[in-house]
Amino acid sequence: MVVMKGIYLAVIVLVASSSFYSNQVKGEQEDDDDYYDSRERVLETSYHGLIKENETFVEITPLIKVDETKICGFHIIKKNKEIPFQIELVNELGILKAKKSLNCEKRKNYKFDITAVFCDGSHSKSANVHISVIDINEYSPTFLQPSYVTEVDEGRLYQEIIRVEATDKDCTPLFGDVCKYEILTSDQPFTIDNEGSIRNTEPLSHKASHNHILSVVAYDCAMKQSAPVMVNIRVRRVCEAHVMGVAERIDYIANSMESVSLFPKIHLELCDMQCKGEDMVIQSSVSLKTKHISFGCDRDASQCLKKLSEEERIESGLVDLLQKNTDWTKDLVYDEGSESIFHFDGSSGAVIPRSLLKSEDFAAHSFSIMTMFRHHSIASNDKHSKEHIICSADDHKMNRHHMALFVRNCRLILLLRKNFNDGDLNIFSPAEWRWKIPQVCDNEWHQYTINVDLPKIDLYIDGVKFESNVEDRHSNPEVIDDWPLHAAHGINTTLTIGACYQGSENRLKHGFSGDISEIKLSLKKVLTPNQIRCGTDCSEKLLPPADHYLEPEQQIQSNTQMNKIIIEGSNKSNIEQLLQQIQYINNKENPTIGRRNIQIMTTVSCPNKKAIRLPTIDTYIMITSPSNSSTMATASPMYQKILVDKPLTIDQKPQIVITGNSNHLVSYPDIKDGVKILAQVNISIYTGKEIRPSLQKLDSCNVNVFPSLNPDHEEITVDDKDGTDESLFKFDIKTKISKDGVEMIGYDTIENYQYIMKSLVYINKKPAYYLNRVFKLTCSQVDDHFRSAEYTLTLTVLHPKQQPTPSSTLMAVPSVLSTASNDGQAHSSIAVAADSHDANQYAHAMLHSHDIQESQSKVHNIAHEKAQLASSHSTMLIVVICASFVLLICGVGIARLRNNGGSSSSHSRNLDKHQPCPKVAPEQQLDWDDSALTITINPMQNDNLSDESSESENSDSEDEEVINGRYKNVSQLEWDNSTI
Repeated sequence: MVVMKGIYLAVIVLVASSSFYSNQVKGEQEDDDDYYDSRERVLETSYHGLIKENETFVEITPLIKVDETKICGFHIIKKNKEIPFQIELVNELGILKAKKSLNCEKRKNYKFDITAVFCDGSHSKSANVHISVIDINEYSPTFLQPSYVTEVDEGRLYQEIIRVEATDKDCTPLFGDVCKYEILTSDQPFTIDNEGSIRNTEPLSHKASHNHILSVVAYDCAMKQSAPVMVNIRVRRVCEAHVMGVAERIDYIANSMESVSLFPKIHLELCDMQCKGEDMVIQSSVSLKTKHISFGCDRDASQCLKKLSEEERIESGLVDLLQKNTDWTKDLVYDEGSESIFHFDGSSGAVIPRSLLKSEDFAAHSFSIMTMFRHHSIASNDKHSKEHIICSADDHKMNRHHMALFVRNCRLILLLRKNFNDGDLNIFSPAEWRWKIPQVCDNEWHQYTINVDLPKIDLYIDGVKFESNVEDRHSNPEVIDDWPLHAAHGINTTLTIGACYQGSENRLKHGFSGDISEIKLSLKKVLTPNQIRCGTDCSEKLLPPADHYLEPEQQIQSNTQMNKIIIEGSNKSNIEQLLQQIQYINNKENPTIGRRNIQIMTTVSCPNKKAIRLPTIDTYIMITSPSNSSTMATASPMYQKILVDKPLTIDQKPQIVITGNSNHLVSYPDIKDGVKILAQVNISIYTGKEIRPSLQKLDSCNVNVFPSLNPDHEEITVDDKDGTDESLFKFDIKTKISKDGVEMIGYDTIENYQYIMKSLVYINKKPAYYLNRVFKLTCSQVDDHFRSAEYTLTLTVLHPKQQPTPSSTLMAVPSVLSTASNDGQAHSSIAVAADSHDANQYAHAMLHSHDIQESQSKVHNIAHEKAQLASSHSTMLIVVICASFVLLICGVGIARLRNNGGSSSSHSRNLDKHQPCPKVAPEQQLDWDDSALTITINPMQNDNLSDESSESENSDSEDEEVINGRYKNVSQLEWDNSTI
């Protein structure tokens, strides 16, 4: 019992003591928790800081703010890596700094913990700090390679030639990414994109440049530029198959009657082209182009008649209806040359006298009509108008057409009506034959022969019988039936050429528009094929190689006109040899002087494969007179006999005179928009001292440009905006424009030639490249037998310069003065000089003589130089006296103002209205007596000027006026190079 009580007391004591102890510990623990809780609230949970690469101060967010009464410092908790930061307590703030400059490219972010150190040495709970390093653009882009080299083929456009690549060490996209590439080298046909890909903008040429060296730079996205890298693009020469060794011009002397080799050095460059296991096929064609000359080629009917047998000549019995120097053709317009070319304008014609050909009933017997003409096809709404070559109609009272050959709606039509006594008046019979042929309206020369042997009628064109196509064999020719003509007693017929006679109106109508060379009739009998071909064959032709040059499987083909030769084979060397043997010959006694174009076309192919065409080669034969052309123009009696049937005297010989301005000065805007270079040109043809209207026509005109045009920024165009609604094609003039000038060919009036010349516009988009351009114009008549003197126009570009100040302008007045010529001609030169600050200034304003490329020797006249020097001293003396006079007037005015200084206020106010020194209006600043003054412009250019400059004309105008792109006063300027 005692033991149990003791145990019970012991348990009670133990429980009480443990309860006391636990309560004591719990109290102490609660006090410790309150203490630590207060310390954890010193720092935020995390901080974020920013620091630039070139700085050490860290911008921290939020601010590390503490109470200095409790906190005495901070501690950075270092883990495995070194932390390049330190933190200090300054004014209750934790200042975080870097120990050294940081590098974003090595490390962009830093993470570490910090704690606050209490003054008792204990530490607060740690806070997380995250610091980002801000990048600065300290590096420029650099290319991966020190230079780039590549090769390309000439003549190609590439999508990408080469790609350059650059990098940047900066760590952010703005500074570390490459956003742009640029080619610094100017005037190169290349472009580069933002990815560094370089391509060419035009095909490259090995001949123009073997390689292109480019300077390329890269930019980062902040546009910081890299150092340039060199890109060398080499141009590989690509072998282009072409024809070589052909001369640009081949000369042929007229009347030589000898053949000349056209291509003695021709060579085919085929660039190792070959066919696999088969022979290569080479075909070359040589064509002679003569459509632009008289009759389309040189024909000689007189020589052809000699080849006919005597029986054929007698049987032909041709009656020539179109002859020169006859009573019935004297009023017609025709060429004064050896060729019989008559010009009809639709209103002219001729009546054939009965003495030459009596009234004929053409329908009663066989006959032939032979004619050669060139129809001027002009667009017209009237497709029913008739243009007669020959016509037999009633001579009075009525207008019945018995026989006629005419053109209507591009058809050649033969009308042949039977008379009342040739058959039943109630029976239809063929009366019209209408041939639809392209030759009638192609503006080219053709010979037409119609054999009438009723009911058979045949047409021959250029000696070849017309055969209609299978499709239109029943409609070409279209045959129209009609009744025979009714009886009309006492009425005969009148035969006319070039028009048709209207008996009721007693005049000619339905005239032909074009040129006719011959109209001949063969009565009672039709012409034979040999007689028809006589005179149609060209006297000039190409001669093919001899047969012994041919090898097996080689072929030579020639057309009937002998103006085209085709050579075909597989042996390149033999083809070249055959081409070298081709010749040209002109058998005409008096060939047409001028140019014959030659065209060479070559194709290469493998069997059963598409042919490759080589570039076409164009050259020409120039037929020249046996002696100097000027000698021929002033001709001996023998030459006159060849040239014209009725010789002309020297005074009667045509002289082509071209007049106009010799200098044309233009400004930058004018020449960029276009300048009409021949707007002032006038052409006239004189015989002696008179102008004969019948001779006012030309065969050709050529405008040559020196130096040749640069197609990149220069061109000559035809501007017809100021013309009529009709096109320039209404003229019978073919115009060809090239970099060397303008070539105009075709028989037409001077008025039409001048219309085209005045429509020629010269455009230069880069006028700073050139100071002047020279245009030379020549015209010819009668197939180049009469040629004009060379007319030269110098087009000078006026280069702008900075405008001088008024003071400097007035200071320069004495330097632009020179003595006038002895005849007293004068200019308003001082007014121009004084107002020059308001007018356009030009660095160059040169008046060129026509021999601008020839240096001229100058002979200085000592007496003349002394006279000029004395005149110059006199001019300076006049200037000094005038200046002194003006100063004297100013001084007197000032003195008077001072003497009147004490007058009344009202009087003072009146005086205040006057200036101390009288001023002159701007347009009347210096009222010089300029009767003996001229302007000297740019005397340093006197090497190209003639000492015999024409004297300028009087002018009352004081300001320069621009008229039609020309400066009015420029023509009045005169060189004074006596003091140079």
